[in-house]
Amino acid sequence: MLPRFPGLFAAATAIVCGAAFAPAELSAQPVTDCFADRVVSLRAGFVSAPPAFNTWQTGILFGPPGAATPTTGSLSVVSLGRGGEIVLEFTDNVIVDGPGPDFIVFENAFFCSAVPISATDPWSVFAEPGIIAVSDDGVEFRTFPYDTAALSSVVSQCSDRTLLARLGGLIGITPSFTGNYTVPDDPLVFDPAAPGGVSGHGGDAFDLAAVGLATARFMRITDPDLGISLAGASEGLDLDGAVAIHSRPAPLSGRPDGDADGLADDDERLLYGSDPADADTDGDGLDDGAEVASCRSPVSQSSEPFFVPAIDLAVTDAASTVLRWSDLGGGVTYDAVRGDTRALRSSGALVDLGVVTCLENDSIDLTTRTVPDTTVPLPGRAHFYLVRQNPPGSGLGYGLSAAGEPRAAASGDCP
Repeated sequence: MLPRFPGLFAAATAIVCGAAFAPAELSAQPVTDCFADRVVSLRAGFVSAPPAFNTWQTGILFGPPGAATPTTGSLSVVSLGRGGEIVLEFTDNVIVDGPGPDFIVFENAFFCSAVPISATDPWSVFAEPGIIAVSDDGVEFRTFPYDTAALSSVVSQCSDRTLLARLGGLIGITPSFTGNYTVPDDPLVFDPAAPGGVSGHGGDAFDLAAVGLATARFMRITDPDLGISLAGASEGLDLDGAVAIHSRPAPLSGRPDGDADGLADDDERLLYGSDPADADTDGDGLDDGAEVASCRSPVSQSSEPFFVPAIDLAVTDAASTVLRWSDLGGGVTYDAVRGDTRALRSSGALVDLGVVTCLENDSIDLTTRTVPDTTVPLPGRAHFYLVRQNPPGSGLGYGLSAAGEPRAAASGDCP
């Protein structure tokens, strides 16, 4: 887990000590959202052009699925390689068994054929099926049932609708495309109003009841090594992320929560805009904590996704010349700054960054998700890095400054 600072909107930091990259945990309670938060383990399988695609940048998995169309898929993925396996943990929220599906897993499946325009149209999908298991304690995992004979019948890159109908219980089956990624889809039900014949963003939905669990915090995803992928660095299952749609915040660690909705009072005021004295700020019958943990706004009855970005920032090499962070999609503006950790000052829920150096100012190009930095801290000293974003449609702007005041987009100066 890379460190995050409470009270700062869209804050993600990495610590670089001397000439080495050394993440450190500086705050106990991360921002609550519906996404996975930590890679417990990652074992990449065989790829003919190692290393497996984006395995060093696993922060991709800690946000919403990447932009895609029904016939292209997304490149905002982490490839597992043939026979690879990953275990994800949800640390700031807990998936709970509710009515119907409880979470959605996104691979980058897409239509090989034309997108169907009616329920009777023939179609096929570039599907790389994966086996999924969940756990509440990270020790005992329960695998979602699936048809082993159907899985062994996946022998080519494109599987037709007849075979795909038999592959329920696996991930990587339903095409993904940009839309409301918090809406579960049924690949067997045709939706003529949707761009890909299904609603939402695609992806494969799962119900905890199918494995007899009331709650889950861990996911284990395994590539079955079918050998059907295109040769290269992205062989095997290409994971795009996981979204909890029935969820609650993880227990707080001694922070005040006056309305007992699972969100700390400071976070309600400074991050989510909700009322710390009212458990259901928008009056829609769901408490604020459950809404935030399921990527719904606690101050609006809208069904559109809502989350406060917490970007995971990584340094690509010991000389810290390139920084990269998890992909939250295009259409946003951002700043990136660097500072000396000795200048950090904490005041309650807020952190004063001190004097910082502007690395990027009001940039709108997230296609590379990189920013150069040629300065290396002296031995025994450290830098922090901060990326601040303005997600479109959030209504939050750039959030709050270290002084707790609404922050405007920068105009020639990142700080």
